Amino acid sequence: MKAARLFTCFAATSVLALAANAQQTAPNPVAAACGSTEANFTIKHQPASPVPAQAPTGKALVYIVETMEESGFATKKVNIGLDGQWLGATDAATHIVFTVDPGVHHLCAVYQGEAVPMDAEGHTLLLHLNAEAGKIYFFRYHAIFLKESPGLAFFEPVDEDEGTYLTQGTDIATSTLKK
Repeated sequence: MKAARLFTCFAATSVLALAANAQQTAPNPVAAACGSTEANFTIKHQPASPVPAQAPTGKALVYIVETMEESGFATKKVNIGLDGQWLGATDAATHIVFTVDPGVHHLCAVYQGEAVPMDAEGHTLLLHLNAEAGKIYFFRYHAIFLKESPGLAFFEPVDEDEGTYLTQGTDIATSTLKK
């Protein structure tokens, strides 16, 4: 009898906990990574410097490399966000680099092109980063545009060898938010 009451009490508590969790709204992953507003950046290309051998003390170093080549039929501008704030933008064959504190971060890449359509799944791409102090992380953004079909985009981590190679072939993107 006591076991039946204990089970009933446990089951009722579990149902109440599930109901409370169901009423909470799920966080918006786009707002958590990108931010709540659109951003428009002006981008300048600067020659890249070598990848440092190590990250600054107590921080992680993050590179985002856009590997798309310049072409006349589509813009290559991609806005980059971290933890709900815009960091800047990349352009054809450029990269950005920034430091983060150790811990969980949310990355965002939003394609800004209008001349060539991007499919709904490729327009805004999100990644989770669990950064460790002293580590260097590399991510590649690349899109493919096909005649008479929507473009496809990829935002993915790459290993240190590939990341170092990619940064050597790209400029640093210095971006300024347009007002």
